[in-house]
Parts: sequence; structure tokens; C-alpha cells
Amino acid sequence: MRPRSVPLGVLVGAVALCGIGASARMAPAAARHRSRGEALFVGEEPLKGAIRGHRSGLPPEVVRCSNCHAVQGEAQRTDTLAPRIDRALLLEVRDRRGGPPSAYDAPSFCKLMRTGVDPVYIVIAREMPVYDLDDAQCASLWQFLTAETKRTERNERSDSGEGK
Repeated sequence: MRPRSVPLGVLVGAVALCGIGASARMAPAAARHRSRGEALFVGEEPLKGAIRGHRSGLPPEVVRCSNCHAVQGEAQRTDTLAPRIDRALLLEVRDRRGGPPSAYDAPSFCKLMRTGVDPVYIVIAREMPVYDLDDAQCASLWQFLTAETKRTERNERSDSGEGK
């Protein structure tokens, strides 16, 4: 007995539908990561951090990223030397802090956040806290900072006056 064959078009269509379903399920997860990353960045979800070399932690309101850094779509802060953090800053290969050109990926970003050491082993300014981040927190910050846009429902609600 000969096995039944499935027309190629039906097979391709079924595979495409599976892919659409999988990406639709992944999109909300990525959005949740970005939303949590934003909450961490602005201090709505507190971070634990300390100045490198110090034993005692700093209060969460002191170590929130938005105290020093702007993100894509925001004006560069003039009251700090900290750079605006955006997709290009993290993902493009560029000279940093007098070291050789480098770019970040998620693991090197998390290493920087936890140790203060960048991808080419240059220690960043001591004013930048080192953070006690778990992997999920770090992944969420990475997703938020490397997203194509920083606009979230939270920003849109505050822009429209909702939630005030």
C-alpha cells in the first residue's frame, strides 16, 4: 500500500499558519518584557544596586536608570554625563571609553550591569552603580533598551492624560 501524499501547497500553508500562531504568542511575551524593562528603567519596579567596591546598597530611588540616562525618543539629559541609551548605542560597533570598538549583546549588557565591565573589559565610570539583577530583569531591560521604539502603553496613557 502506497502512503498518501499531501499537496505541497497544503503543507506550506499549514507550516505558515503554525509560524503565524507561534509569532503571535511570542509578541505578547516580548511586549511584557519591554514593559517590565521600562518599569525597571524608570523605577516603578525597584532595582538593587551599589557603587562598585561598596558593601552597602543604595536606595532604589537612587539607582533607577532614568535618574541619569535618557532613552530613544527623549531629549538628552543636560544634568548628567551619562549617555542616552538607545538601540544604536548598544548594538552598533563603536569606540567606547578609550578602548577598541565594541558592541553589546544581551550577555555582555548583563555583565556590564552586574560588574561594571564592558564587552572589551573596560571598567565604566564608578558613578554607574552595579546591579543585583536576575536573568529575567536583565532580559527585560535589554528588550526595552534595544526595542525599535520606546513607546509603550504606559507612555501613551500618560501622554493622553489617562491614569492621572
